[in-house]
Amino acid sequence: MARTVTIGCKLPHGIVIEHPADPAKAVTLNGLNKTVIIGATYATTEVDGDFWDAWKNANKGSPFLESGAVFEGKTAADLAAVARETAKQPTGFEPMAQDGTDIRAPGVKPSQA
Repeated sequence: MARTVTIGCKLPHGIVIEHPADPAKAVTLNGLNKTVIIGATYATTEVDGDFWDAWKNANKGSPFLESGAVFEGKTAADLAAVARETAKQPTGFEPMAQDGTDIRAPGVKPSQA
């Protein structure tokens, strides 16, 4: 039986990762839109361990890994711990502040009409 790892993904729509040696081999990591748990902060996907190791090694320094948007865990408790550790690291997909203070769009506020 092949070794599998559980991957957590905080991105809203997930992400497709391709095997570095064979781009025809790809895995879609579930995003938050796939979770059925209200208030969840990440979704999980079971991935072949060898595939994951190859992808992770080829993508060291990737913004997805660096920000904690995509992460691995051996158990559900490990995943939850990593998610807590990286909770304050932005992925760039967080909702915008509605008071004009969001650095992505300074001064933008909801219409008063």
